Amino acid sequence: MGSKKIPQTLNGHFSLVLIITIMMVTHSHGFQLEIRNELSGRYRRLVYKCWSRDNDLGWREDWPDQHKDWSFAMSLFHTFFHCNFHTGYGRVDKQLVVSWEMKEQCGDRDKCTWVVKKDGLYLRQWKTKFFSNKYGNERWNEYVQHDVLQEAWS
Repeated sequence: MGSKKIPQTLNGHFSLVLIITIMMVTHSHGFQLEIRNELSGRYRRLVYKCWSRDNDLGWREDWPDQHKDWSFAMSLFHTFFHCNFHTGYGRVDKQLVVSWEMKEQCGDRDKCTWVVKKDGLYLRQWKTKFFSNKYGNERWNEYVQHDVLQEAWS
């Protein structure tokens, strides 16, 4: 009378269900990291290498208007990418932190865009603007970009 038993349906299976649920929550959201070359002037070539704890994304060379993006599952915590950027204007060694907070800074999209310009490395933020016609019966939205300097060339 004094002891309570775990129901038979949960006995032994509860921990398995808990582990599967945690794995689904921590790795179920896809995300993209994009690097764009928007250099102008004489030195327009961008050479960079990026890697994370799990992946070495290798060396890349981009010219203006070229870009590279990577898709990955974002964990519940943080995903760190380390990148070395080299241009004729200087270099930057930057840790790109992709996390839920960074996703909010990037805007309401599933992509975080880093832009290389003449004066440094920028994070492209997106804002959503909502529009409607003068009668209010048609509505649409547009994404408007805003680049924020994260680190100047050294």
